Amino acid sequence: MIEVTVRFEVDDRPTTPGEIEDEYLAEMLDHTGEQARQHVQARLGAMRCPEHGGAPKVTVTAQYQTDSEQMELGYHVDACCSRLLMMAVGALNH
Repeated sequence: MIEVTVRFEVDDRPTTPGEIEDEYLAEMLDHTGEQARQHVQARLGAMRCPEHGGAPKVTVTAQYQTDSEQMELGYHVDACCSRLLMMAVGALNH
């Protein structure tokens, strides 16, 4: 399995779903985090560097703005080399 970390920001402040008082927003963030983890695992779960044998590590950042009710997801990939990085980014983008 790939190491996946999900970070949340609401109105530009770091938070977690458990810290959110609005139940709907907390549930939406929790669901979004789980879906992001599943997406990364489905795309990269078995991926290993053909040269070094390492797996990529992914950090997903979910940024939500309450005034516009829009969420933006960003992916940051750490890899042992540029070849694995390109493989991982290519898989996430398809």
